[in-house]
Amino acid sequence: MDMQASILTGRTSQIKQWVLRLLLLAAITLSFAAVAQEFRSETQGRIEFASFTPKTMFDLARERRQNWAEQKVWGDLSLPKSGDDKVPAIVLMHGSGGVEASMAQWVEAFNDIGVATFVVHVFASRGVKRTAEDQTLVPYAADLMDAFQALQLLASHPRIDATRIGIMGFSRGGSAAFQAAEEPLRRAVIKSDLKFALHIPMYAGCNQVYWSAHLTKAPLLNLVGAEDDYSTAEPCERLAQRYADAGAQVRTIKYSGAAHSWDATYKEFYLPQATSGAPCGVLRWDIEPWRITVERTGETIDPSRLKEFFAGCVRQGVHVGRNESAYRQSRNDVLAFVRGVFVTGKRP
Repeated sequence: MDMQASILTGRTSQIKQWVLRLLLLAAITLSFAAVAQEFRSETQGRIEFASFTPKTMFDLARERRQNWAEQKVWGDLSLPKSGDDKVPAIVLMHGSGGVEASMAQWVEAFNDIGVATFVVHVFASRGVKRTAEDQTLVPYAADLMDAFQALQLLASHPRIDATRIGIMGFSRGGSAAFQAAEEPLRRAVIKSDLKFALHIPMYAGCNQVYWSAHLTKAPLLNLVGAEDDYSTAEPCERLAQRYADAGAQVRTIKYSGAAHSWDATYKEFYLPQATSGAPCGVLRWDIEPWRITVERTGETIDPSRLKEFFAGCVRQGVHVGRNESAYRQSRNDVLAFVRGVFVTGKRP
C-alpha cells in the first residue's frame, strides 16, 4: 500500500506540474490574443486594447502574472494622410498630468512627415486624472506594460511597418521610454523579437532607474531641460551615458532656460503640490539580482525601507511650463532624429 501511495503521490505531483504549465501557457496565449485585433488599412482614431496593471515593476520583471490585473486601455491612432505604403509609427506616452493639449502638436508634427502616432491613455483608462501630487495612484509598471502592449497592437496594423515603431515619452512617460530598451523587461511581456526601433525620453524621470546591461540597443535621443527642478537634467544625462557605455547609440541634448514640460501649451508657473524625488538622488534597481542601490552613497537598501527612505527626502514644489525656444528646437531635433532612423538609417 505504501508503494502504491507513493506512486499515486508522484503522479499527482506530475499532473499538478502539467496543469500549472498549461495555465501559464494559456495566460501567455490570452495576453497575445487580447492584443491582436482585426484592422483595416484605414482604421484609426480611438482604439481599445487589453493590457495589465502589474502591482510593481518586480511583478512585471519576474512575470508574476498573478499580480498582473487585467486592464482595458485605449489609445488614439492618427495615420498620415498621404501614401498607401506601410508607414513608421511613434507610441506617445504622457506624463504625470495625463494626456494634455500639448500632445496634439507632436501628433501633427509626426503626421506631417509621414509618421503615424498612437497616444496611449495610461491614467484615464484607469480612472485617474493626474499623478503629479501622488505617483502611487498608478504603478509605474503600468506605463511600461501599456507601451509594450501598444507596440504589439500597432505591429498588427496593415498600414504600419512593425520594424519601424518608436516610443517617445514625456516626464514619467519618458521613464518608460528609457525602460522599454531593457531586454529583461521587454522579454517579460513580449514573447517574440518585436522591439521598439527608437527611443525618445523627454524631460524623463531618472531618479529611479531599472537597469540591466542587456539592452535592445535601439538608438536613443535623450532631451533634458537645463532649468528642470522637477526631475532635473543630471540624472538623465548620467543614465543616457550608462546606456551608451552598454552599447546603445545615444545622443543627449540640453536646452538652455528650459524647465520641466517646456513643450506645454501653458506659461511656466510654480506647482506647489507636485512631489519630486530629485533630492533623494538616484536609486538603481539592478534587474537580474533585483538589488537596490543608493548611488549617492553606494549603500544597498532593502525594499522594506523604501517608504522610510523617500519620506526623508521627497519634496514638494516644482516649476513647469512652456519655453518657446526650447520647444521649437526640440521639435526640430526630434523630427531630424526620427527621419534619420526611419528614413535614412542615420544614427545619433
